[in-house]
Parts: sequence; structure tokens; C-alpha cells
Amino acid sequence: MNYEFSGALPNQTILLSKECLIEEANCVLIFAFYQGKLVLARHHCRGWELPGGSREEGESIIQTVIREMYEETGGELDSFERIGQYLIYEKTRLVFVKNIYISKVRILRELPNGFETNGFETNGVWLLDVIPKQLEIMNDPTFSPLMKDKVYLIVSDWVKGHRFTHC
Repeated sequence: MNYEFSGALPNQTILLSKECLIEEANCVLIFAFYQGKLVLARHHCRGWELPGGSREEGESIIQTVIREMYEETGGELDSFERIGQYLIYEKTRLVFVKNIYISKVRILRELPNGFETNGFETNGVWLLDVIPKQLEIMNDPTFSPLMKDKVYLIVSDWVKGHRFTHC
């Protein structure tokens, strides 16, 4: 089943699916769990959000998952799997192809100065016992606008009960 809806930003349309819609993704979004708790990173401008980001030149999408998780949270992954993909269009132009992953974090390390967690892109990690409901996120200005579209709403339902969400 595919979902189509407006994005978090003006003039965006999102197409979301559990299936791979386009082979080569250029971004990742990670629903990461450490000891059964959801891991969020605090972006210095946007607020609390799921780890993720853009694929660098010469990097595989798997390498992107591992790098982004470490750069934004200090998390080293035990295992992960792709659970979906979404396409972001601005007007009619496809701008992002994001693979969505669920992961189990083996360890969270404190990163040295110069890494994203220490002020460049993110500023802290938050471990949540319960996956926040969409209404909680919508009413809390400390959450990133990127968490306030239907991607989070739909995919947070997909991850409930997954083996990575347990200790």
C-alpha cells in the first residue's frame, strides 16, 4: 500500500511505501532503539528528531545508515533493516528518496568535539521509553517540524512490536 500526502514544508508532496519505489536512495531515516528505547537527536535549529541524513558521494546507503547514526547520536548499530521508503517532491520535482530503517543500537558513545552531536548539527540524545504519539509531537515545539508530517505517524505504527523495540 502506498500513501500520498503533503509534506512538513510548503509545496511538498510525499509518497510513502513499505516497498522500494526507487532503487537508489539518497537519504536515510532511522527509527533506532537502544535497550528498547527510541533514540532521538536534537538538531540545533529544528529540535528533536529521528537520526538520518544524506548519502555522501561514493558511499553505499548502508554506509550512510551507519555513519549518520554515529555522527548524530554516537550510536553503533548491532543490526538494522529497511522497513520502507518515501519520496519527497517539491512541486513536481523529486528531491529526496529516503530509505527508512529500524535499528538496534549496540552502544551509545560520547563523541569528541567536532562531531555533529557536540554542536555542529545535533546537540544531545534523548532516549524515550515509549514512542511518542503524533498529537504529543504536534503540540510540542521542541520537536522538529520534520517529525510532524504523516511519515512519522504511519511508520511509528509500523515499528510497534518489532523485535528491535524490545531490550
